[in-house]
Amino acid sequence: MPKSTFFNLPEEKRQKLIDCALDEFAARDYDSASISQIVARAGIAKGSLYQYFSDKRELYGYLLELAAAKKGEMMAAAQPPRPVMPVFETLRWLLEVMLSFELRYPRLAQLGFRAAYGKSPLPEEVLQQGRQATTDYFRALIERGQRSGELRSELDPSTAAWMLTAVLNEMGSQFRARLADEDAALPAGAIQRRNAAELERMYGQVLAVLENGLAKPRTSVKAEETA
Repeated sequence: MPKSTFFNLPEEKRQKLIDCALDEFAARDYDSASISQIVARAGIAKGSLYQYFSDKRELYGYLLELAAAKKGEMMAAAQPPRPVMPVFETLRWLLEVMLSFELRYPRLAQLGFRAAYGKSPLPEEVLQQGRQATTDYFRALIERGQRSGELRSELDPSTAAWMLTAVLNEMGSQFRARLADEDAALPAGAIQRRNAAELERMYGQVLAVLENGLAKPRTSVKAEETA
């Protein structure tokens, strides 16, 4: 938690420090991120930073809290169209929300990805809890799809859940990589439209692959219906 002196800063100065820290930690793993680079970009002395945060780890933890809060806000605001939806409709909605977060908060998304899958000072049990919660959600979704006849009964729910978790984690990384050569001279509106179009195309293709690979063959469904 930052010191009280951080919250006493003028909002503009406080936000500039946060932005500079996000730029650094989003671009590099924790060990490689440089406090010297952060303060240089923020235009403050290194000693001043330690008036606001005890150390590098406390600053990093605060940024992760911001990322978690923003993601939680977006997930809470994006209620599914219906309480219970078919498996692939649920996945389509979930991917839209997750990738919208990538589009709207790219630095926070990259920070979270590096924390979970790169070098991080977070305890392993904390990281494992987050991964397990995601896997448990997908396993329950897959088991529901098997009970409803949407998914093949011979699928192993745990393996399929692990696969879905890996796909979600990698999609954000791939999305950012494809847009790495983005023309900074483009107007903000044009960049946003191009990103949105690429986002839609990308999750559409991923869902098509998942559905064709997981969905129960139509011939089997018809055979069961006539049996």
